Amino acid sequence: MDVLLTLFYLLFSICVVYPPTEFVSAGFTIPQLFENYLGSENMNFVGYHMKRITITAFIHTMLPMGYVLTMWCGGHIDEWLVSALAGSSLVPLMMIYRMLCWWEYGSSKHPAVKPLLPYVQPGQDWRVVANLLNTEFREVDKVTVPLTATSKIVATEHWLIKVTQYKLNIIGQSECSLVATATDSHNLTQTGEDEVQYVNIVVIPTDEDLERFTFRISTIALRDLQPRLANPVRVPEHISLLPTLIERFIAVFKLNIEQNPIYFVDQELELCIGCMQNPADVKITRRCFSPPPQAGNGPQQCQQCNCRVLWCASCMARWWATRATGPPDGWLGGRCTCPVCRAHFCLLDVCPARRSQST
Repeated sequence: MDVLLTLFYLLFSICVVYPPTEFVSAGFTIPQLFENYLGSENMNFVGYHMKRITITAFIHTMLPMGYVLTMWCGGHIDEWLVSALAGSSLVPLMMIYRMLCWWEYGSSKHPAVKPLLPYVQPGQDWRVVANLLNTEFREVDKVTVPLTATSKIVATEHWLIKVTQYKLNIIGQSECSLVATATDSHNLTQTGEDEVQYVNIVVIPTDEDLERFTFRISTIALRDLQPRLANPVRVPEHISLLPTLIERFIAVFKLNIEQNPIYFVDQELELCIGCMQNPADVKITRRCFSPPPQAGNGPQQCQQCNCRVLWCASCMARWWATRATGPPDGWLGGRCTCPVCRAHFCLLDVCPARRSQST
């Protein structure tokens, strides 16, 4: 019985400290359970995390004493129980003293406030910087990327913030550089079709008074974070970032259509209506043979597309990939429909478009 109680409490403690997805979905995490007390993170970012860090640290220090009480409630009576209860109660008492130190002197020693102090001007209070950060955090263009169930990275216009269970790392984007230090890849399937890569990034401040920190993020999430960063992540030559499945498909798609005949046009090529950045450089024109009569129940035969040159190869490949079915290694062998007229076509019908030299 004691072994079962110990294993149960050990599992419970792990789920409290590092909540799994099931606990998060059920709302059984410290921030969710104390939501009414903590308030809104979006409205008062610094104040919210000051309360959250305090409550989280106190509850975690209560876990050893909770184990002793669990054994006592389970009927385990032993001479060491009283001593264990007295010893385990010292941990939360020491944490209470630590929290009192956090909140004294205007809360300047709190882990959520310390990162703001280097940005406080002489004669100014840290709450001025906190208000600026709170205001910027309310903006809708910030990017938030979850790292684990208990940590995340947030990029606003001027700030880069790492949120963890016991502290905040806050640094101005103009006062740091981001460098990739290592990568690791994991196959989600045995065929390797769904491979995910994680990259370790270190944030190096330009001021020695600021604390450097690291975070681990997937390359897919990194691409979402990059547009919000003031300085791009520097990737050393010995590190290569794995392209996404769509990016790999686009590269293979372009290689295959370059083998098709060139479709010459008389007028200047317009910008692609999909991305409005690259020139439209592909034309759908029927080149393949019709399927034999006995294949009437097979795939839809290709049709003639009368649309002018509107799309670039990258956007056409993305359109193809979003409508492809089955495993990725068979996408090129299928058929797609024109984004405009919905005419069916295959890979042989996608020809590179070039302006005629005679015009």
